[in-house]
Amino acid sequence: MITPVDTVEYYQFIIDYISEKIGHPVEMQYRKTYEEMDRMLEQGEVDAAFICSAPYIVDKKKFGAELLVVPLVDGIPFYRSFIIVHRDSDIKSFDEFRGKSFAFTDPNSNSGRLYPTYLLARSDSKVEDFFRKYRYSYSHSKSVELVAKKEVDGAAVESLIYEYMQKKKFPYVQQTRVIDQSPYFGSPPLVATKRTSTFFKRKLKGILVNMHQDPKGKKILDGVLIERFVQAKDRNYDSVEEMLSFVTKYNSNTTTVSQTPESDLIFIGVIPQDNPRIAYEKFQPLMDYLSEKTPYRFELILRKSYDETIIALSQGDVHMAFLGPFTYLHAKAEFNGLSVLRSITEKDESFYRSVIVTKNNSQIRKLSDLKGKSFAFASPKSTSGNLIPRLLLAEKGIHLKNLKNYKNYNYHDTIAKGVLKGQYDAGSVRESVAEKYVPLGLKIIARSGPIPTGPLVIGPRTPYTIVETIKTALLNISKTEHGKNILKNLAPEFRGGFIEASDLDYEHIRVMINDIPKSCGLGCHPNIQL
Repeated sequence: MITPVDTVEYYQFIIDYISEKIGHPVEMQYRKTYEEMDRMLEQGEVDAAFICSAPYIVDKKKFGAELLVVPLVDGIPFYRSFIIVHRDSDIKSFDEFRGKSFAFTDPNSNSGRLYPTYLLARSDSKVEDFFRKYRYSYSHSKSVELVAKKEVDGAAVESLIYEYMQKKKFPYVQQTRVIDQSPYFGSPPLVATKRTSTFFKRKLKGILVNMHQDPKGKKILDGVLIERFVQAKDRNYDSVEEMLSFVTKYNSNTTTVSQTPESDLIFIGVIPQDNPRIAYEKFQPLMDYLSEKTPYRFELILRKSYDETIIALSQGDVHMAFLGPFTYLHAKAEFNGLSVLRSITEKDESFYRSVIVTKNNSQIRKLSDLKGKSFAFASPKSTSGNLIPRLLLAEKGIHLKNLKNYKNYNYHDTIAKGVLKGQYDAGSVRESVAEKYVPLGLKIIARSGPIPTGPLVIGPRTPYTIVETIKTALLNISKTEHGKNILKNLAPEFRGGFIEASDLDYEHIRVMINDIPKSCGLGCHPNIQL
């Protein structure tokens, strides 16, 4: 589901709870669009997913998506679509939106797109002809914000999230009111696919259905205003299927006139060093800040892997991205990605460090003790989580073949938690992540030399005027109290603000990477030249 920032945090708590009960790491994959998550389900890249009601109908027919559980809120496994306007608006019915501006959530959203489209189809109208202008917010809470700021005249949002925002007293929701409510629909379900093992599906269903009976589980559910999870019933989605069928048939019998998408929307990517909940918490306030300080609107794009982030940048799916040194050098080599800014840390330094960690009570005290031990690395494209720590180990004569076993993870927090839980003897993370877990029992046994902070990299299709506008906003962000408060939300590597960057800042990393295949001599590194 697309949720406000703090409910994303609670979904991470649910994932951590499942991981604890199952006994091995479970990672949350957060995506901006419903289509991306549906594709991951179909291709088996995730074992289960919380998805919207309408995509469930499509996915069930397309690749056999299977219902597992649904959340019970206010005693029922149902929700509605709310049509909202600003509280000062004169609009009193959906028909009065003709010639107005409107925000949908996602092209595949039931409450945020299908229901209002169904209303139009019933009156023989199409979205493109009815509204003067429309846009996709890709977040129910963002749609509420757009209405509150009068950037659009109205929006369609999910009742569960709207009511959650009301109960939590989100400021934007107080500026809006509901003028139309849909009938009840089956709540967004947790689904799996035929690829998912029967054992895992049964285990997952059992954990969630009984979660409310565990004090720890109940506390997590209370935080997101879910009473409990219950067995999902397929018939609850019959009305959604009927709407989808009607709209599909209507559209096939009419001619679609495409509107030109709004050109002021800027997409910024971030490499997945952190799990999506943490990344969203850190970077969304920065997106809002840039939207306030520039003529553009900004959306955060989170891809599954480092490679996917680079591909999105090269193809123009994102205008720019915060990369690490290693990924920047790949972008530079593949499509001449341009580094324009890099961050200053909270220590007022333009570099950070990689560290190798183990449990505080471990007998491992130095790098040479790691021979024959299990190890958790970050992504193969991570500078501080894979490249540098492998060099540190190699300097002590420890290569991959000398480890008992090893595994690469996307998220540095996953590595820290895995070491703390005893799943690995040691692991490699950036220093700021390790320092966060030291009070919980982690200890640092080795630190790297200085690594230049990662740059903001511009894609090949991004206009010069956009680049210069964003550069000015970010170079000035640390000069005001408001800007400093935004920086406090970011990782420690960003809290000092930004400075100009150049390719020369990363030359010694480039030399290091290019020399690895020759200096190692064991054939375990790709023979690449950057």
